[in-house]
Amino acid sequence: MKTLAATCLIVLLAAMPAAAGSAARLEASLQAISTGFWDNLADPECGKAPRRWRAHYGDVPKRLRNPRERQLRAEFARVIAALHGAGLPSEFALIPFVESRYRSNARSPGGQVGLWQFTAATARRNGLAVRSGRDERLDADASTRAAVRYLQRLHRMFGGDWRWTAMAYNAGEGAVRAAKRRGGTKGLSSITRHYPDKLHALACLVPRPTDPRRPNG
Repeated sequence: MKTLAATCLIVLLAAMPAAAGSAARLEASLQAISTGFWDNLADPECGKAPRRWRAHYGDVPKRLRNPRERQLRAEFARVIAALHGAGLPSEFALIPFVESRYRSNARSPGGQVGLWQFTAATARRNGLAVRSGRDERLDADASTRAAVRYLQRLHRMFGGDWRWTAMAYNAGEGAVRAAKRRGGTKGLSSITRHYPDKLHALACLVPRPTDPRRPNG
């Protein structure tokens, strides 16, 4: 049912006319995204979501509700569905918000490129072409498939723990495996240690689905 929900939201978004701007269509798409997203969160409890990061990413719900951000909603929906199809939690669909603000053409001064901000080496290890005249990191669909494969491997490596998986995505599996062997996150950068907190705070900003059993108003 979880995969079905995510697939349904893609079908709904794909069927929307390019010029669709009515509140009804926008709300329908957000409802589909919300259902698919919240259906498979690893940590849906938001009471301890860091306020610092909720404030930092406070523009995300506004962007998701903005009628002009149709491409963002469609891309977010595709990522959610790809992750669910691979048995991975929704938190990972937020990585592109942190890495690239969900821009498939994003480039970092450090050489990372695309929606998922892959380095050339990581991209190649995960099956993407990176060469003169062709850089698949800029292809949102191809880079998402590669990211899902990478996250699947990390998720298995860290025993299905989404927080350790997220840190490994940020810092590389070698550094995080070494830290885990030492019994904690000591030795990892503060950016890496806070990476799961960013994703958790972001998750709590994604609009929740409306309960169909609750009367309107």
